Amino acid sequence: MTFDSTIVVTGAAGGIGSAVCRLLAARGARVAALDMADRDGRALAEPVAEAIRAEGGQAVAAAADLRRPADLAAATAAVADRLGPIGGVFANAGLLRPGTNEDLASEDWQKSLDVNVTGTWNTVRAALPHFRPEGGAIVLTSSIAGATGMSGYAGYVVSKHAVVGMMRSLAHELGPRSIRVNTVHPTSVNTPMVNNPDHAERRTGKRGPEGIAALREFYRNRHLLPVAWLEPEDVAHAVAWLLSAEARYITGVALPVDAGLLAK
Repeated sequence: MTFDSTIVVTGAAGGIGSAVCRLLAARGARVAALDMADRDGRALAEPVAEAIRAEGGQAVAAAADLRRPADLAAATAAVADRLGPIGGVFANAGLLRPGTNEDLASEDWQKSLDVNVTGTWNTVRAALPHFRPEGGAIVLTSSIAGATGMSGYAGYVVSKHAVVGMMRSLAHELGPRSIRVNTVHPTSVNTPMVNNPDHAERRTGKRGPEGIAALREFYRNRHLLPVAWLEPEDVAHAVAWLLSAEARYITGVALPVDAGLLAK
């Protein structure tokens, strides 16, 4: 599996995003790593790009708020100008806010939609004018919560289901341009979004090391395979495959990477 084009990755500073950036670069891709800016205006994904360049790969980082279409369009145009036409997009940036449909704060509901849905849509729209003529592939990050119900995270569940509808719409529209569109649906992944004391307490009622241990057991019991959560690299390999020519006739697919959760 090798790549010969520019691939844009959003949420590139996070666990899954950075793992995908590193894997793609190792396979020859020119990586455009996009994420928010820090307080000094520096792209949060700059360390990811620096690490790739230190290993001999090609990568640039850019700061962009996915909720601002003009800023995102400018950042995408700039990286495409530096690295060349786009052959792939991994629209990965997202957030998780706790709350049931009854008690979720309205601002958290709106932020879930703004980032997880509209931000993903903005990403695709910003990239499309810069795609190479021969097409390519787009992968949108949904979640296992975008394939089944889950209590306590209403905004996240709704937004991740919406991403699947977006994927299916895009697959129909972009197929004639030889651009494939799929979603990836990870189960729990060993990142700060999941592996943290607050999340453990919400899921298990326990705090500290006891809460983390209980959280691991909670997730292990949900899977067919004997694992509590995946590592970011496990998701990265699935994403890279969907972006690669090895999956050249796969489009409109919602791919679970879930240790058998949906089958249980």
